[in-house]
Amino acid sequence: MSGFWVHARPSSRLLAAIVLVGVALVGCKRSEPPVAEAVRPVRTQIISLQQIELVGAYPGEVRPRIESTLAFQVGGKLVQRLVQPGDPVKAGQMLARVDPQDLELAESAARAELTAADVERARAAADLARFSQLRDSGFISKAEFDQRKAAHDAAVARVAQARASLRGQSNRADYAVLQADAAGVVTGVDAEVGQVVAAGQPVVRVARTAEKEVAFLIPEGRLQTVRQLGEAEVTLWTGGPALRATVREISATADPATRAFPARVQLHDAPESVQFGMTATVRFATPVDEPLAQVPLSALLREGDRTAVWILDPATMTVGRRPVDVQTMTDKQAVLGPGLQDGTEVVTAGVHLLRDGQKVNRLSHDGDARRDSAASSSAAAMLPLNSGNTARE
Repeated sequence: MSGFWVHARPSSRLLAAIVLVGVALVGCKRSEPPVAEAVRPVRTQIISLQQIELVGAYPGEVRPRIESTLAFQVGGKLVQRLVQPGDPVKAGQMLARVDPQDLELAESAARAELTAADVERARAAADLARFSQLRDSGFISKAEFDQRKAAHDAAVARVAQARASLRGQSNRADYAVLQADAAGVVTGVDAEVGQVVAAGQPVVRVARTAEKEVAFLIPEGRLQTVRQLGEAEVTLWTGGPALRATVREISATADPATRAFPARVQLHDAPESVQFGMTATVRFATPVDEPLAQVPLSALLREGDRTAVWILDPATMTVGRRPVDVQTMTDKQAVLGPGLQDGTEVVTAGVHLLRDGQKVNRLSHDGDARRDSAASSSAAAMLPLNSGNTARE
């Protein structure tokens, strides 16, 4: 028993020492002063409500209203092609030609058949005249005279048949030359010299320049608005004045890939400088009744399907979150729906590092929106609208 107590005493002392050290450490930790919350520096902007004309803007491509695929009406070997893609053409201009030798031979044969038929008709007419006199004199019967008259009528019919055949063969010979049916520009070729083409096989594609359109896609959320407006203006990526346009066609079904509706607007008085394939922007103006606010995109805080901004309280220098409805946006600016008051100070930088009630330090202003109200209003009047960037869509 004495040995057991000898070994137990050091263990009790060690346990007591560990408890004392722990208590001391806890006491030291509680005595540390609390860490002060950092004050975040932010940029802000004082917004000014303005009468803004919202605009839906959609990218598009200049296309012809009519693009014809031209082909020969007869088959043959292609011996000549006179145009290349991009060449302008006039109505009636020769585009290509097939070997006309067989067609010319067929035309010569039809002409010879017409000559033979005409000779036969002349002989039958002379016979009919002589037999008519013989019938009047009573030398032949009425039945024989009728037989001669039938032969004459058949000869006349053969002449008409041969003449129609010659006309058809002449047309076929003319079909050896492929001509443009209207003024336009060559957009593609589908046959080369030396190739044997069949009747109706595509050879040259020509887009008519008389009517030009812009093809674009309408998001399903804006379909009814665009349909009701009808009028639009088109600007080209290359610059130049805006062109008047009218909605001509809206597809009844959405594109399966984009879920947007293909549409076309017809350009009015489009200059010759507008070329097919150019990038264009189709804009639809929608006036609003009440003034709206315009802020930089950096002021928006996206959380799931909701959008908010941080409002600065100058009295307490704290920020609070405010949900907003984004009406439209560009690559730099966003137009917000009703809800913000005139003169509200909005945080425009550092929005992802803030929380409700946090104290901030105003670093600088991005600019007073009131000071630039005229410029902002004119710029906002041309804001592009993209359904993928709006809070509701």
